[in-house]
Amino acid sequence: MTKPELKTYLKTGGLMVDAFEYCSGQECEIFKADEFKSGDEIIYIPDPFLNRIPLDTPVIGDEAIEEVIDCCCTGDDFIWICGGNAELAERLFWFCDWQHPSSAYDEGIFEEDED
Repeated sequence: MTKPELKTYLKTGGLMVDAFEYCSGQECEIFKADEFKSGDEIIYIPDPFLNRIPLDTPVIGDEAIEEVIDCCCTGDDFIWICGGNAELAERLFWFCDWQHPSSAYDEGIFEEDED
């Protein structure tokens, strides 16, 4: 599902728990695709509780829907976070197990690998 498709889905009362198959992350539930791929498909959603993403109740209002959409990450989002480096983006994807990818990247965990 793409972000525009998710937006339409949520505006019609769709639930996040029905849109994505969540799995165990680091002491939380996350959505993570089976593989990394570039493009506009959502491949990762960090800890819904921490990010205030309601899973089993409708998301009400345009602002709340935008906040949910902003937490959903596509392959292209990972690549953008990694400055266009698709190889690094894939490694970041596999590393993330609860946090937003930009937070993980900003922590500097990949600095030594970039040299």
